[in-house]
Amino acid sequence: MNWTHEQLRQLGYTESSPGVFTHSSTAGIPHAQPQPAPRPALDDPPKGESPRPPRTRLRIERKSVRLLDADNYAGGCKPLIDQLRYAKLIPDDDPESVEILFVQSKVKTKKEEMTHIEITTTGGV
Repeated sequence: MNWTHEQLRQLGYTESSPGVFTHSSTAGIPHAQPQPAPRPALDDPPKGESPRPPRTRLRIERKSVRLLDADNYAGGCKPLIDQLRYAKLIPDDDPESVEILFVQSKVKTKKEEMTHIEITTTGGV
């Protein structure tokens, strides 16, 4: 869109040199972009009440003679996590309800291989 000099002046631009217009809010800022309005602050939760239920932390530690790729390890734990949910040991497997930590360590023999599961509940945030 082409603007006339008069239209630019009506919008609050001033001519700093012939043919060069600047706006007072962007003067001296090269390639200035408009910024969105700040979001209103959130209200504080009422005293004595938690804004959300306690969050569960699930730590799955795999000890094995051979380590897995991180994505294979996490993907392979899906049936285990689903069974923990079905058994109501964790409330749900969504990120708001549970924080899942996958840990692997290497052991020397197959006799030492094991999976250790730790479930803890933290207070509401």
